[in-house]
Amino acid sequence: MGRKSDGRERLLRAISDLMWESSYGTLTIDVICERAGVKKGSFYYFFNSKSELAAESIREGWEAKKPKMNTFFSATRLPLERLRAYFDDIRQTQYEALEKHGRILGCPNFNVGAEISGLAPELDKKLQCTFSDLLKYIESAIRDAQLEGAINVADPAMSARCVLGFFEGVLTHAQVCNDPTLLDDIWPGTLQMLGVTWDGT
Repeated sequence: MGRKSDGRERLLRAISDLMWESSYGTLTIDVICERAGVKKGSFYYFFNSKSELAAESIREGWEAKKPKMNTFFSATRLPLERLRAYFDDIRQTQYEALEKHGRILGCPNFNVGAEISGLAPELDKKLQCTFSDLLKYIESAIRDAQLEGAINVADPAMSARCVLGFFEGVLTHAQVCNDPTLLDDIWPGTLQMLGVTWDGT
């Protein structure tokens, strides 16, 4: 049984894992508490609702990921190498999920967002903030690549939105088909959208 001192963290980890492994809509507070090893009464000590817990989990998860994102998108890397590093990490994460769970799990935030859009405003807001931040990373790499002459795009902001939509679509396709080889399309497909000839490396 989790101690009150670490119950909050256990609940946050539990819902984060469960939303990725299954579905936000199918989760009950009892299921979350069982995974966390926390009593139901303790749940309501920390959170008022499942959606509040999920929103906080998404916020904390993104904040925890930012140091790695800052490394991927460091100005010490060439702009296109920043994108490649991020996509390689996505691919590796999906292969780890396949090994652990026997299936591709896709993007946890995109999965939740598509499932609950319009139904849980506080959760929608946290997801929108996360995707907004992610777009800033992608756009900065595309804008720097344009300034260096590595690509020629008319609108870096729109290109960033297209890249985000493309790789989220590939992740979902790979998830539905449970086919990790589809993830191999992310990098060459991104380069194609940015007008870069890919040499296969």
